[in-house]
Amino acid sequence: MTSEYLLAPDNRDLSRFPGEYGWPFLGKTLELVKDTLGTCNKHYERYGPVSRLDMVRNQRVLMCLGPEFNEAALFDPKGNFSSVGGYANSLGILYPDGMLLRDGKKHKKTRRASQPAFKTDALKTYVEMLIPIQERRIQALPINEEFIFYDNIRETLMDVAARVFLGLDETSPEAQRLNDVFERINNGLITPLPYNIPFSTFNRALNAREELSKFFKSNISLRRGTNADDMFTRYCNAVDEDGEYLDEEDIDGHMAFLLFAAFDTTTSALTNILYYLGKNPEWQEKVRNEIFSIKNEMPTFDDMSAMTLTEYVFQETLRFYPSVMILNRRTTRDVHINGYDIPAHTMIMLSPPFTHRMEEWWTNPLEFDPMRFSPERAEDKRHGFNYIPFGGGAHKCIGMHFAMMNAKLYLFRLLKNYKVNLRPNYDSAFMHVHLPRPIDGLPITLSKI
Repeated sequence: MTSEYLLAPDNRDLSRFPGEYGWPFLGKTLELVKDTLGTCNKHYERYGPVSRLDMVRNQRVLMCLGPEFNEAALFDPKGNFSSVGGYANSLGILYPDGMLLRDGKKHKKTRRASQPAFKTDALKTYVEMLIPIQERRIQALPINEEFIFYDNIRETLMDVAARVFLGLDETSPEAQRLNDVFERINNGLITPLPYNIPFSTFNRALNAREELSKFFKSNISLRRGTNADDMFTRYCNAVDEDGEYLDEEDIDGHMAFLLFAAFDTTTSALTNILYYLGKNPEWQEKVRNEIFSIKNEMPTFDDMSAMTLTEYVFQETLRFYPSVMILNRRTTRDVHINGYDIPAHTMIMLSPPFTHRMEEWWTNPLEFDPMRFSPERAEDKRHGFNYIPFGGGAHKCIGMHFAMMNAKLYLFRLLKNYKVNLRPNYDSAFMHVHLPRPIDGLPITLSKI
């Protein structure tokens, strides 16, 4: 965060733009947390695609809605937008060295060193780690008895994070302690009062982040020179283009952020997938029939490429509720986008779910229709940036293929053995921040096939 343009204060003069700042001190924060999509819709209807608002910490922001703004801010070949500047006062407080908190050459260097952990050979080894964890957890699910799916899948994916990301026995006391640490960090991300007041939620999150940092830094030297297949060990042995190991801050920053980005997003995605499969039983049957067409008892890495209908359901679910509902950037210089002149050092906010529901780009966008992602229709390709559940450009999520694989494996085992049932006429309100999901956690009942 030492780039020259970050030394300048944020541009706070947004008077040329329509909009409303909201409440003193909190701005529109509570409104966005409660109903991100509704707030975007209201601003768009009242003020058009660009409007001003205020956020907690008296942060002034331009909401920029539509694929043209997504492309300008995310593709950004000229470096007009900073990801670091966009997240410095939010994610950057708890994850100051995560990949989203780097721009330009520094980002490219560390991303390049990270790529081997997400290539095909690495993903194949993760399949072998994932299967026994998912199998054990799915076998323990209650049958013919309602339970809260979000809580259950969260515990399952905590086990996955411990084993695949950290190389720990997921049942060990150390793994359980780190789960608690991670929980406290996440609670700090969603508090409306992100101030370091003793014994506050945010204070506990900062202390937990320090504890997680100590775990990583104390283990780096122990992992170097070993050949374990977990992501942490791979990062410890990764080298940059000069043949040098990544430093401790790089590894700590990337691993902590990967835990947040990969674990939470898949928890949200799988919960919402089961919501839509429960609400659309005909699609549940289509996915199940596809699963039964695969001959192996558990799918190989290559088998998963044949699960196209499952993938369409995954994509359609993320169209409605991408795991990250808001993307932030900060202009590095004056820019002109789609008829709007935006000053340097201005915070901007993008909304993937708003773009994903624009009638200009999607056919009947409020209908659950996974076939819109089929090659024949390809609605997600009508504009290069009308579908951005994983962001885009240089900062596009490096773990998106792992997330897809993780979800496919889980759905394969679950739907091959059980039917997912919701309550009659079930229809839950959704939380939007920081993880979109049914507000009641999705109560489901499983019945054996």
